[in-house]
Amino acid sequence: MTYDTVFFDLDGTLIESGPAIFATARATLVDMGLSCPPDEHLHKMVGPPLKAGFSEFLHIPENRLDEAANLYREKVKTMGMGSTSPYRGVIALLQALKAHKIRVGVVTSKVQSTALEQLAAFGIAPYVDYVRGAFPDGNGEKTELLRIAIKDFCTPENRAVMVGDRYFDLNAARNVGIFSIGVLYGYGERAEIEACAPTHVARDVKELERLLLGHV
Repeated sequence: MTYDTVFFDLDGTLIESGPAIFATARATLVDMGLSCPPDEHLHKMVGPPLKAGFSEFLHIPENRLDEAANLYREKVKTMGMGSTSPYRGVIALLQALKAHKIRVGVVTSKVQSTALEQLAAFGIAPYVDYVRGAFPDGNGEKTELLRIAIKDFCTPENRAVMVGDRYFDLNAARNVGIFSIGVLYGYGERAEIEACAPTHVARDVKELERLLLGHV
């Protein structure tokens, strides 16, 4: 399959941001006087909209979700940036996609402004044509964001693919009717990814490149 447009998730797909997310989540819980969960719960924070992750995986009470989200967003501006970087091979992959005139979009549950800042900080922005992040109020349901991206980008569904490491990404692709590639180098376990029945599964960035460019 040759794709005209590739939509990427951000955390766990383009950038290795888990350590920063975990550190910021722990600091947020400490400041709120709440106990920190085991690491396996923090791993599940990579992918979902912020409030959904706080509620479902960290069990923060409903009446404190806004407080937690606001505190987290302030802390993430300065915490953990030094431990975040693009995955090895990602920049070269994006350069190759651009060289073959394949359009590149990023669809992420991060707030739009934060996503733009991180893409610039890690040298990814020059290779990205479009970014659709969550809205300022934190609304970042992946299917809705991907549907907006397809409409904004005027993308034919049968020529687009969504690349991501969690079920949020792969289910969104199925919901809007485009192809999908699940990556195993991020934060989704193989069982989680395979349960979504993606079009393809990539073990690493090199295999992802072959899937995206092998027929070009």
